[in-house]
Parts: sequence; structure tokens; C-alpha cells
Amino acid sequence: MDKHFLHKIGVFFALLTLFFFLISTTAFSNIQVVMTDKLHGSGKALDNIIIIEIDDESINKIGRWPWERDVFAEIFLKLKGAKIIGADLSFFETSNNDLFLNTTLQEIDNIVLAAEISGDTLYKPIFDNDFGYVNLISDSDGVVRSLRIDARDDAGPFSLAIYKKAWGESNSKESIKTINFQTPPGGFQSIKVIDLLNNSFDFKNKYVFVGATATDLHDVHMVPTSEGVSMSGVEIQAHIFQNFVLGNFIKKQNIFFTLFLVSLISFVGFFIFSKLKMHFTIPLILLTIISYALIGILLFKRFDYITDFFFFPLALIVFTGTGIGMNYLEEKKNNAYITEAFGKYVDKDLLKEIIEKKNQLNLGGEKREITIFFSDIRGFTTISEKLAPEELGFLINTYLTKMTEVILEYHGTIDKFIGDAVMAFWNAPLLEKDHALLACKSSIAQIRALEELNKELKKKDSHPIKIGCGINTGEAVVGNFGSKDRFDYTAFGDTINAASRLEGLTKFYGIDIAISETTYALVKDSMACRKLDAVKLKGKKKPLLIYELCLDENKEFINQYEKALELYFKSKFKQALSEFKKARNIKEQDISCGLFIERCKEYIKNPPEKDWDGAFEMKTK
Repeated sequence: MDKHFLHKIGVFFALLTLFFFLISTTAFSNIQVVMTDKLHGSGKALDNIIIIEIDDESINKIGRWPWERDVFAEIFLKLKGAKIIGADLSFFETSNNDLFLNTTLQEIDNIVLAAEISGDTLYKPIFDNDFGYVNLISDSDGVVRSLRIDARDDAGPFSLAIYKKAWGESNSKESIKTINFQTPPGGFQSIKVIDLLNNSFDFKNKYVFVGATATDLHDVHMVPTSEGVSMSGVEIQAHIFQNFVLGNFIKKQNIFFTLFLVSLISFVGFFIFSKLKMHFTIPLILLTIISYALIGILLFKRFDYITDFFFFPLALIVFTGTGIGMNYLEEKKNNAYITEAFGKYVDKDLLKEIIEKKNQLNLGGEKREITIFFSDIRGFTTISEKLAPEELGFLINTYLTKMTEVILEYHGTIDKFIGDAVMAFWNAPLLEKDHALLACKSSIAQIRALEELNKELKKKDSHPIKIGCGINTGEAVVGNFGSKDRFDYTAFGDTINAASRLEGLTKFYGIDIAISETTYALVKDSMACRKLDAVKLKGKKKPLLIYELCLDENKEFINQYEKALELYFKSKFKQALSEFKKARNIKEQDISCGLFIERCKEYIKNPPEKDWDGAFEMKTK
């Protein structure tokens, strides 16, 4: 084991120990909670929770705060039909009309009153009702995120007392719960006290919270969903109650699992990512962090589970960066050693230039036999008109990614993407003996892969894709073409144009893959092919024999079709018509049979000229 590797191991474990210490001591916890605050607020308030607001307007119209106790009695009588009433109000001292209010409380018997804890003292309401303390915990940044469940003289949290009155005991075991704020401030249905007193409302099966929202009463707090707007204490209590009802308090990632994830990503970054080339490393780091963040967001949305959003990405960046730095120093050291060692035999300046000099690319090309491939999405214009830009982008990128994988698997060279079209070739830049066969196998593999891709797209309600492929083999000029500052490795020549035209013919004949006669000659012993037609491409005088590269070998159909085609080429149209009909009986959906049946009927009525060569002249490209 070399010294450099031992040194790396030592640095790795030293850094890992530092991270373990920081995680175990809850360092940077403030940063972590601020990062996770953004996850809150994507839910909705329950419809059966209503807040009765003691707001500024109600105070102005009813009278100076605190109100007489008979006002509260009237409020509770208005809420009599509610399932539970939570009164976040201070009734710690005697006052006027206590008898009327006490009678009302006893009559309704579904009210939970507020208590408060100050130091070691619990201040209970003076009335004989269920109660719970309304104290809230603020973090060091002044934001309320947690609920402490302490038992003080049989008093628990206010919202828990309401929950118990409605459903009995809670199965909660934690002493501190993290509140899951579903909405920004003002998310619950609310009614002003003045409106409550002047109107009639139906509170059947409703859970009603009564509390102060007026700014001068100072019962407001910052919460994760605040974004600069405070939330009233009574609304926070409503959120906590909803968490009890739904059982969706936030669950935090276990410290041991955090240590495991940090250890894993530290190893990956230090020993794997750091060894890759920079143009691979940076995207991989970004992809890993983004993927981790997306998984974390998904876990929160689905399971109310918060992952560590701080130490994982920090460890990945720090350990990968440290690994790159150590690898760079080692490489620099090795280069220095080579310079020193070989400097005795070669001029040191020349040796330095050899080590540092990059390969130079030059413009130019060479003539070579290649197999060229074109594919295009059928009805792409129609598809693009139906889809939103982001949906279209997803569809095209998914499709091109899969097709590229298949082409590269069969040793093809991607020349370019032209919108939804793909151009590729074989036998350049690397020589491939069976370039035509590889191109044909790649085409069939693409069609098969597309079938599987369409199944996945169907699950996502995305538009299915169908393509046509054209393949031609012949001489072309391949090489680097362009300017001195910007050039591409590509191919030129009539061979390329013919392949593009063949792709266009697939739609006309209703086939997936069309190949030229030159390609057919090279693959006929290995691939199932059907002689399809002889055509004169637009602008060409010489007929071109075209073949279908068959996805599934149907010898009976192929033989019958080619028998009919030979009769057609010999101008025996009546016999050909009969044979084409037999072929269509074997394969009813074959479009090319239908084309030749119509041609035969036409030529029986209007025979072609004597010098007719059997080729069909294409009027368009």
C-alpha cells in the first residue's frame, strides 16, 4: 500500500471525525431549520376547524379590552352547536358577571379553557372546565416550530386537551413535537367576533378556536410559513390541533441515519467522484445534490419526514473537493518526478511541453464507406401542437436519450439531432467490419426500445411516439468540417441524402425501417428483409431498389409479396393484382399491399409505356 493512499485514508477519517462531531453536537442547527422552513405551507387547513377572531374591528365596536365576562358568555352561546370549543383566553382572576359565564360554561360543557405556565407556576382558569396551557416555544431566531408536551398538575398543551376531549387519550410519546404548518398565516376559515354576535352560523361538527388576532394584544408569533407576516397564537394552536387530528407532526431524520448517509456520500465523493474528469464531476455533484433534495422534498410531502439538507451536500462538496485537491497534488508530484527522471535523457523544457501539450484537432476529411442512419418522429408537428413546451421538452429528451443509448450500444456515431430527427453513422471514426449489420440491428433495437418507452410514457399520460428509420450504405466524406474555431465531426455526400429520403418513404409504405439495396446486400443473410419497391427519388433518374427491414420474420408473407412484386415488374398486372390480394390476406394491415393493388388496377386500365422500368417516381422528398 503506497504512502499516498495511506495519506488519503488518514485525511478522509480526520475529516469524517470532524463531521461526526459537528452532527452529534447539533452544530449549524439554526441553518438546518431555516432550510427546512421552506417545506412548510403546501397543505390545506381542515374545513371543520374555525377560528373566531378577537380582532381590532370587534374590539372597536364592542368596547375596550378586556371585555366584560357576559360578552364571552354570549360568544360561547353562539358557538353552542360546535363539537369542541377551544378558548385561548385568560380567565385567571375573578370579574363581573362570572356567575353568568360560569353558568354558560356548565351548560355547554364542551369548552376547553386556556392555562399558562410562568416559571414554575401554572396559572389555571378560575372556572371548573377542562384546560390546557397555551405556552409556545420560540427558537433562538424567534420562530415557533415546536410543541413541548409537559404535564403540570394534570395540565397538558391546550390543543392536546382539545384533542383528548374529542377523541380520548393520544398515543403521543415524544416530549417535543415539531409542528407541521400546513398553510401561511390566515389559512383557516375565520369569523370575526362582531360578525358572530350579529349573525347566525352553523357550527355543527366544527372545532372552534376563540382567540386574539388584534395587533395591540400582542399574541402573534413568527412561524416557518410567515414570510414576514406573523401568525396569531390561536391559529398556531389550530395548526397543532390539526397535527394531532391527522397524526402528521413532522418526523426528523435519526442522527445515526444522518451519520450513515454522510459516511456513504463522503466515501463516494472522496474516492470516486474526485477521480473523474471535472466535466463529469461537477454535473454528478449537482445531480446528486438535486436528486437528494428532490427525494427529501418528496419524503416531506408524502410522509411529513424531514431529512438532513445541510450535512449531506456539505460532505459531498468538501470530500470531493479535498479528494480532487489531493489527486492534483499527487499528479503534480508525479509530473515533477517524470521531469526529473527523464530530464537526464531529454531536454527538460521539451519534456514539459510533451507533458502539458494537448492533442490538436485539424480540419479535413477522408472518403470512406459508411452506413448512414436517419430517424424521424411521425406526426411530430401534431404532437408539438398538443403538448405544453415543458411536456414536449420532456418527451423529446426522454426519446432522444433512449435512442442515443441504443445507437452507442451498437457502436454507432451520433452525428447530430435535427429537431426530433436523429442522424448517425457506422464505420467512422472507428472502423467496423459489420457496420451495415450493426446499423440494422441498432434500428430494430430502437424500435423495440421505443415500444417499452411508450409503455412508460403511457403510465405518465404522455404522448406515445412512433418513428420511421432509413438506412443506406455507400461512400461518403467523413471528418472534421467547419471553421478553425468551431467544427464538427460529420459526413457529407449523396449516400447521406439517400438515407434521409429512405426515412421519408417509411410513412408512405407504412413500415418502420427502409434500407437501400447496398445495405441489403450486406445484411440479407443475417436479417429478415422484404423487397419493397423500386423508386425514383425526386431529382434522380436512376431507380433505387428499396427493402423493408422486418421486425418479425413472416416468410409466408414475404415470399407471397415478393412473388407479386416480380409479376408487377414484368408488367403482368392482372396476375400481380391477384397475388398482392393474397399477400394482403396474410397481413391485412400492410399498407404497401394496398398501394400496389391500386397501382395494378390503374395500370390494367391505363398500361404504362413500353420502356417502363417498374420504378415508381416520387414527386416529393
